[in-house]
Amino acid sequence: MVIFKNSSFRSLFLGRICSVLAESIMFFSLLKWIEIQSNNPSSFTWFYVAYYLPITFLAIPVGTWIENRTLQKIMLWSDGLRVIVLLSFSIVMYMIAYQWMYLLLIVVSVLGLFFTPANQALLPYIIGTEDRAKANSLFQLGFTAVKIVGQISTAFLIKLMIPIPLLLVLSAGLLFLSLLFIRKVTPLIKKEATSKQSQLEMMKEGVLYVWNHPKLKPLFMFLAIAMLIVTSVDLVLLSYLTTVLFVGVENLSFIGTASLLGIIMGASLLPKLYKRVDRKWLIVPPLFALNVSIGALLIIENWLWILPFFFVQGIALGGFNVTFVTYLQDEVQSENYTRTFSIYNMIAISMALPGILAIGFLLTAIGTIHTIGVMAGMLLLLGVVGCFYIPRLGKGHA
Repeated sequence: MVIFKNSSFRSLFLGRICSVLAESIMFFSLLKWIEIQSNNPSSFTWFYVAYYLPITFLAIPVGTWIENRTLQKIMLWSDGLRVIVLLSFSIVMYMIAYQWMYLLLIVVSVLGLFFTPANQALLPYIIGTEDRAKANSLFQLGFTAVKIVGQISTAFLIKLMIPIPLLLVLSAGLLFLSLLFIRKVTPLIKKEATSKQSQLEMMKEGVLYVWNHPKLKPLFMFLAIAMLIVTSVDLVLLSYLTTVLFVGVENLSFIGTASLLGIIMGASLLPKLYKRVDRKWLIVPPLFALNVSIGALLIIENWLWILPFFFVQGIALGGFNVTFVTYLQDEVQSENYTRTFSIYNMIAISMALPGILAIGFLLTAIGTIHTIGVMAGMLLLLGVVGCFYIPRLGKGHA
């Protein structure tokens, strides 16, 4: 197995796992902190805005800045600075207004922007083409598993009345552990500069590379529209649970876990299909699975019936995530790795901001049930359009 044979990949994998687990614990801890300190429902909206706003505007500049720099050092600085910021906030958080937490989220979000594209751009340098799908599958499995662990364990620790500052210290400790693992990734990878372009010119070149690519352009446009809808699912579920089914929001964690377990299965199955099926048919069908899982909310009367629908949806999403990332690693020219992955991460994450604002408006204007109908219809339409709009992508490299 690649994780046992390749020590650099193993260290990179463990560094990513610790970073994701730290982010998960931090995210849910601060969400609870908002609930404790604020009685204003809009505080949760601003929570998400603060977290996603930097990603929307800074993902591409950060990805461009990473070019021609040592990738491991970028990740080390990202981890180290986040450790300092979290420890500092945990010390003073009881002495300041809770609104300062929004600034903390912005800073942590910006620092995290440096870690992820550097991590993804480094993987092709330490893993051969023949093992790349397996490696990305393992990354997706690990990422999903620790999100489950982080989500459930943080909720459990909060129920045990563990202080929020202590949870932030735990998150900082995991980031420090991530730093120690990243230090073991060798050799140091630094692409030599091929031109004396300015940062703005390099950023423009990265965008134009995707825009002018006959296959990447429709893929990224498809991804952007899909993520605009998909990233708002949690907000809709919160509204559905509380205003339609009249149950507690804590049940959202069980739905999320069912989806994440499905993602694990989908990521596990993907390597067997990657070299046998045209990659287009691993990317488009998940939209139909999402359509079914969202549309099922129109007829479900007990929240337990949501679980199997979101488990199946998770299987499709797991295959989608691994296929998309592996396709980029296989097809993108090496000099455009970091910029392309920065655009990918910007789209995959930052579309949550306009999505949450738009869906939040619809929930207020037309109600939960009608909003669910609109989302299901949009997903169905997008899936049908994708079948015709996205070109054939070929089978994965043998």
